[in-house]
Amino acid sequence: MLKSVVRGCVLAGAPLLLGACATSSFNGYVSASPHDMKVVEHGGYSPAAMAQIAIVQNPDFNGGKISPKALQKIQEYSISCQRQIDAQLAGSGQSGLNGAVPYGLAGLGVGPAAKAAFAGASESAYALYGGIAYVLPGAVNGLITGSYAMASAKGTCTRDFWEDIVRIDPDFRGTHVVVVYAGKAAGDSIPPALLDRPAAKPVSR
Repeated sequence: MLKSVVRGCVLAGAPLLLGACATSSFNGYVSASPHDMKVVEHGGYSPAAMAQIAIVQNPDFNGGKISPKALQKIQEYSISCQRQIDAQLAGSGQSGLNGAVPYGLAGLGVGPAAKAAFAGASESAYALYGGIAYVLPGAVNGLITGSYAMASAKGTCTRDFWEDIVRIDPDFRGTHVVVVYAGKAAGDSIPPALLDRPAAKPVSR
């Protein structure tokens, strides 16, 4: 019985490892590292800094191109928002537990249900089975819900900060921040309007 419980807990914890993947459903938990901040300070593009947002450019302004100055400022705001939001919202561990515990408790109901439906069924055995079986989907649901909340908060914060200053510099005209609630594109997620910009390329460590 103990081995089964441990196995269930391990399975429930597995999705937590996905919390650092910006291309997954858990990108809300991603936050830029000190190295990412250096990349941004050098005019580069950091996928971690952009994990919860996308940048689009109105083609009728600035030749349809996002200026390096706008890219850098938006990423700086995004990193600031990540740090401020991380300190206030539930992280991946807490979010996983928030889903796993109620689902696990609900799964215990399989015991009484089995006893009522099948003669000779062991209520305790079925309750243990139900509890463990519900833990993993509960943890995943908690992670996704928590990540969505994180991505929404971080992305909205970045967009709001950007709107505070977007009208003060002609280079910022027509550039908009869009909140990304789930995963970014795998591999190359650089905004198309930046493809011919040297500032869009990450700097080496």
